[in-house]
Amino acid sequence: MMSFASRRLRSVAVTIAVLAGVVLWTDWQTSVLKNPAFETGYLLFAALVFLTAYNLRKKMPVPLWISSAGWLQTHLYVGIGTAVVFGLHIGWRIPNGILETTLALLYLATFASGLLGLYWTRTLPRRLARATEEVIYERIPLLRNRLREQAESAVLATVRSAGVTTLGEFYSNRLKAYFENSRGLRYFLRPNSRLRKSMLAELTEVSRYLSEPERETSEQLFSLIRRRDDLDFHAALQWRLKMWLFVHIGLAYPLIIIAALHGLLAHLFDGGAL
Repeated sequence: MMSFASRRLRSVAVTIAVLAGVVLWTDWQTSVLKNPAFETGYLLFAALVFLTAYNLRKKMPVPLWISSAGWLQTHLYVGIGTAVVFGLHIGWRIPNGILETTLALLYLATFASGLLGLYWTRTLPRRLARATEEVIYERIPLLRNRLREQAESAVLATVRSAGVTTLGEFYSNRLKAYFENSRGLRYFLRPNSRLRKSMLAELTEVSRYLSEPERETSEQLFSLIRRRDDLDFHAALQWRLKMWLFVHIGLAYPLIIIAALHGLLAHLFDGGAL
């Protein structure tokens, strides 16, 4: 069986060979005073339709002639190859006119989001794997509520049993908001551990003034603070992946529609032959 590295090398070689063939063909067309714009447009549109079809392939319950993983690899190489075909189609110039400019910007945005998604899907799962546990995104709100309930229950039980309020006051003033509130958009865009370290440092400082029962409860709070931060970290990185896919697919469909309109108008203005 061919190794992953060998398959990648083969895929890269095939992609380069196909693109080299397209470039040579367009150069030949130009040399004999023919305009290859329609042919490169057909090729680019077919590639875009194929790329968009990957989202439909993922929703199919039965296996097709190519696996989802294989289709994904093909999706990646075809997507990267469209950059060359796009450049050939526009003649490596800045588009003019509202329709051409809109289409070019849509393509560039879709292509850029695809590159960003390629980077994120290769790097973010490894970062998530370094967290303490694997978490399903949809369960994160429930898990957060459980942590908050555990923290509140532990503190209240200690206050009632020990009759001291130092830890209770600290929880109410500093930790209650930490367990209840979302971290906000800034954290989701750039997650970090500053708040976690700050909460742990403050709890360490106040532990010097706690009674023995409160110190035992504070050890539970140390663990709960770390787990809450891990959940927020999972939420932020998984949110990136979900939002990226939403934006990437959301750009792809308008791109297909406007590309079809562009092709139709190009034929009409070329003399009406469809």
